[in-house]
Amino acid sequence: MTWPGAVHMQPGILMFTGAVGSAHTHAHAAVQILIVDDGSVTVTDGEGHSEIVGAVIVPSGAVHSLSASEVARGRAIYVDSATGMGRRIRPPESDHCGVPEWSTRGRTAVAMTVRGVESDLEYAARLIDSLSESKQPSSVRALHPALEHALTILPERISGPVTLTDTAALVSISPGRLGRIFNDQLQMSFSTYIRWLRLRRAMEVMSSGASLTTSAHEAGFTDSAHLNRICHSMFGLTPSAATGDLTWN
Repeated sequence: MTWPGAVHMQPGILMFTGAVGSAHTHAHAAVQILIVDDGSVTVTDGEGHSEIVGAVIVPSGAVHSLSASEVARGRAIYVDSATGMGRRIRPPESDHCGVPEWSTRGRTAVAMTVRGVESDLEYAARLIDSLSESKQPSSVRALHPALEHALTILPERISGPVTLTDTAALVSISPGRLGRIFNDQLQMSFSTYIRWLRLRRAMEVMSSGASLTTSAHEAGFTDSAHLNRICHSMFGLTPSAATGDLTWN
């Protein structure tokens, strides 16, 4: 279930290019754009509906699994829902949509975005534009000031303990109110966002050659087993399977 290939990371986007592998049932705290260039990939949603896809847009928090053929290759783009780019992406028309709708949306986005000579990341940005309500930055849904402040300070604190109560105090709002704002404006809980931040940080540390244990501690996980559980829940893979045969850019 390894995914050998190359990973590009920049603020708000993680992009994989290479051999697409299978993945157990999971849900990531990001919008996923998966494009299959060769072979076949079957996506199964949380309701058990399956479809062989050429491209698919999986909403943040949507439960799904992947089953890939041995020769499957493609690109997987993860767009952080907390960034301006992620918030520009139109949400699904239905809260209960599944793999048929994800696949239709993926095919439409790819058809609207002819691949040129640009880099993978430039192509990814144009794909995201095709999913956006508008290409204008002014169209990004405004965040509550307390949430915007929290999103600024949380990455700096992720290596240590982080609680909703402490964060709320730092941004001058009640914990209950801040928790509701996370759910309303980012469509994820505070704890889910923290797990996603920690996982991204661990991947950044691993990309420099650090051990699993060191990466876990640098990202604020209690130990490597904790990192293993979160990686499996958000990517359907163990950290070693997810990162063991990657080139980092």
